[in-house]
Amino acid sequence: MNKVSSKLRIGEKAGLCFLVVGLLFIGVVGHYHQTLKSVLADYQQLHSVFEVRKSLALDIEIDMAEARDAEKDFLIHRQEHFASAVDQHLQSMRKKVAALAAVDQQSRQTAEDIERLMTTYQENFRAVAAAWRDMGLDENSGLQGAFREKIHRLHELSAQYSVDNLQIVLLQIRRSEKDLALRQEPAYRERVRKLITEFRQLVLGSGLHEAVQQQLLADLAIYARSFEVFGENALKAGNVAAGKGPFRDAAHRMEATLNAQHVPNLETNILKLRRSEKDFLLRGDPIYPPKVLAVATTIRSQITGSALADGDKALLVDLLRDYQQAFLKLVEQNARIVVLTRAMDAAADQVTPLIQANVGQAVQLMAARVDEISESAQASVVLGLLVLIGATVLAIVFAVEIITRIVRSLRQMAGLLDDLAYGRPTAHVPAVPGGRDEVNCMAQSLNALLDHRANFLDWWKAETSELTAWRELESARTDAERDGAVKQLHTANVATLEQLNAIRSRLLQHAECIVDIQQRLHAGAGRVNAEDVHALEHAARGIVTLLDVVAIAPER
Repeated sequence: MNKVSSKLRIGEKAGLCFLVVGLLFIGVVGHYHQTLKSVLADYQQLHSVFEVRKSLALDIEIDMAEARDAEKDFLIHRQEHFASAVDQHLQSMRKKVAALAAVDQQSRQTAEDIERLMTTYQENFRAVAAAWRDMGLDENSGLQGAFREKIHRLHELSAQYSVDNLQIVLLQIRRSEKDLALRQEPAYRERVRKLITEFRQLVLGSGLHEAVQQQLLADLAIYARSFEVFGENALKAGNVAAGKGPFRDAAHRMEATLNAQHVPNLETNILKLRRSEKDFLLRGDPIYPPKVLAVATTIRSQITGSALADGDKALLVDLLRDYQQAFLKLVEQNARIVVLTRAMDAAADQVTPLIQANVGQAVQLMAARVDEISESAQASVVLGLLVLIGATVLAIVFAVEIITRIVRSLRQMAGLLDDLAYGRPTAHVPAVPGGRDEVNCMAQSLNALLDHRANFLDWWKAETSELTAWRELESARTDAERDGAVKQLHTANVATLEQLNAIRSRLLQHAECIVDIQQRLHAGAGRVNAEDVHALEHAARGIVTLLDVVAIAPER
């Protein structure tokens, strides 16, 4: 066991330990795999049928809700990309319905019902979208744009016939003129002057034709000049000439001009017409179209009963007729949209109960199946825990065995180092030659250190003994002293020779190691590994050390 252990490095031992532990736990995992394989198969069936039904049903419900949201956005904002979004959500929903149909027979029937309702919903939505395009997605398109253009033109023209303010100011001028003739007070002349200025500003700011404005301004200038003469005479001499004169004729002409351009309350009634129209577009309430038609009838009567030229009357009446026709078409289209929207809502409202029923059924079946799987899984868990505990105990025993062998060698080396520091070591650390274990390498290095120390000490003692013998030989005076010194010198030479033989043996070992490594390098195509590098370094350092020992004798 020690020989096998010395062939492995500490990292390899640790790796082996982890490998064994890993294999044990792989066995545990394998046990779990075998015991839970049936459970996983049951859950796969659960997922492939019940969970898929539930998931697809929820996804279909989400797509339907998103389609309804896009539909509502289209009806509110009336933008084309919302209509495209509805089709996209329905297309996604259709793919999931097809996937639901492939799950099982019950889901297939549900999918067919949903597909039928989806088709009805999509057809009605497309009809609603087309109807809104005809009505106009904004105020400038479709029927809205058509009647809006007509009513705007009619409103613009109404400004030309809105002369109520001018008539009021003209009447105020004539009343002040009469008051001046009756009372001969300067205040009434000033009032007439002020009203003339106001009338001129109203004419310039009105929507009347330029020719009509010029006619009114020319008659107003005549009236102003002739009124000044009338006013002077009335204030000085009291001569009012029964209130007649050029100013009176000019005022009559202005009255005739205004009457020829006057349609009573035309602009006000057009604004009432627009208000009812906007209320209908905003609320869709059927009470507003009759109001629009009633106001349109009133306006038509005002136009035909006015003193306008026949061409002007025909223009205004044609614009009003075109507006009314476009508005009535819009009302008809809106009624159609209401019917289509109800059918669309009815189809969409039937989809949700189908989805919810499918989800409820899937949930019930899944719950029953989960209970069955849970019971079998609990038994597997208990057995798995027992296997796990056994594997853990075996892993701990194996790890303790490896660690104990490492620690035992380290303790022996620690004791030897302690002897080396404080006494004379008497034993070597057990080591296996050629071992790759780092602790074994440390033991070999420590043993080499002890050998080198012993060689140095023995060599030093031998050299000391030889040196002492030579000194005694040189100082001998008698034959007995000389014989004793020669004998001591011979003993020292024998000890030196033994040390040289021991060094020679160690050098041969290092040389053989180098030769062995060279042969293995040659056989391995020159590939050098870390172990060979370490062995070469160890041999080289050993040779250097031994040669240093041998070099002492020649130096002496």
